[in-house]
Amino acid sequence: MKGSLWWVLLGSLLCAGLVTHRGLLVIFILILILASGASALWAKYCLSNVTYRRRLGNSHLSFGEETTLELEIVNAKPLPLAWLLVRDHFPRQITLLTGRLRKGFSHKPAQLVMLFSLRWYERVIRIHRIRGDERGVFQIGPAELISGDMFGARRRKKMVKKTTTLVVYPKVVPIHILGLPTNRPLGEWGAPRQIIEDPLRFAAVREYVPGDNPRYIHWKATARTGKLQSKVFEPSTKLTLLIAVDVQTRPKAYETIPEYLEFIISTAASLATYALEQRHSVGLYANSLGLQGEHWVQVPPSRHPQQAMELLTALASLTSFRGIPFTDMLHQQMPVLPFGATIAAITARPNSSLYETLDELRSRGHGILLLTVGESPPQVPFAIPTYHLGGLDVWQRLEALELA
Repeated sequence: MKGSLWWVLLGSLLCAGLVTHRGLLVIFILILILASGASALWAKYCLSNVTYRRRLGNSHLSFGEETTLELEIVNAKPLPLAWLLVRDHFPRQITLLTGRLRKGFSHKPAQLVMLFSLRWYERVIRIHRIRGDERGVFQIGPAELISGDMFGARRRKKMVKKTTTLVVYPKVVPIHILGLPTNRPLGEWGAPRQIIEDPLRFAAVREYVPGDNPRYIHWKATARTGKLQSKVFEPSTKLTLLIAVDVQTRPKAYETIPEYLEFIISTAASLATYALEQRHSVGLYANSLGLQGEHWVQVPPSRHPQQAMELLTALASLTSFRGIPFTDMLHQQMPVLPFGATIAAITARPNSSLYETLDELRSRGHGILLLTVGESPPQVPFAIPTYHLGGLDVWQRLEALELA
C-alpha cells in the first residue's frame, strides 16, 4: 500500500498500540514508519544529481569500422543507489560487439539495458565496442533512467533527452573494382579545358624521366642525391567534378530498390574519394529530401581538407525519399554550374529525358559522364560517355568485399 492511505493505517495502528499499551506493537509500527519514511525519501531523491553521458571514440566511421561507446553514470550526492536501471535507445543498424540489446518490434529502436548499483559520489564507466555495418546518420538515445527505494516499492523515472549522433560513411572501393578506368584521368571524361602545369606553382621534386623539360631540372636536389631530379608543378587549372546522384530507383517515387540505392551511393562516394585524391575540386547534388525538407541535397565543389568528410557525410544522410525528379534538379542547377565542370550522373533509371539533359549540359561546355545501375545495360546514345556498373549480384559482391 502506498500514499496517504498507508500513512493513515500506520497512524491508526500506532494510536491503537498506545491506547492498549501494547509495547511490541508500538515498536513494530515505529519501525514501519521509519522504514516507510526512508523509502519515501529515497524514492523522491534517488535520481537527483544523477547524470548519464555517452562518448564515442569516433563520431564518423568508415563502412565496417569499429569504435568505442563509453557510457558514464555519476551519482553526485550522499545518497547511495541500491539499483539503477538504464534503457538507452540504440539503432538496429549499428552492431553492438560487446553487450546485448533488447529488441522489440522491428519498427522501433532496440534498447541497450544496463543495471547499476552506485555508492555515494560514485562514478561508473562502461565501455562497449560498436561497428558501423550500414550507411547512415544514426541517433543513440534518448535514455530512460529508473530507480527507487531499496525495497522496490517505489520507483521514479527520468528521461535523458540528449542524443548522440553517429555517422557511418558509405562503402568506398577503388574505382577499378567498379569497372571504371584508372589509367585515364578524370579530365578526359569530357572536361573541355586543357590542364597544364604552372611553372610558378612549385609542388615537389621527383627523379628525372626521359621526356622531362631540361629547364625544370632541380640542380640542388640532383647534387644532393647524385641522380637527376625534376621539379613537379601544380596544374594551373584543376578539374571540377560534380557528382549528381539520383535516389529514385523505381518508376514510382515512393518505391525503392534498397540495393540499387546503396550501390549508387557507394559509387558516388568512391568516385568523390578518388577525385579528391587526384586533387580535383568535387561537389555533390542529390535529389533526396534534405534534413530540413529541402528538395535536394548539395555540397558546393571544393578541394579543401574537410571536403571528403562533408561529401561522405552528405552521402551517408541520403534516403530513398525523392525531393524532385532527377532531370528537374539538373535543369535548375544548370545556370549556376561552374564553367567547364564535369558532371557525373549516377542513376538506376536512365531515360530519354536524362539523355537530352546531359546533351544540353555538354552544349553548355560541360563534360558529362553517365554511370548506370541495373540488371542490364541501357541503350545510351553513342555521344554520351557511359559505364554500366551492374546489378544486384555486383552490389552483393562489393558489399561483402573486405578491404585492407
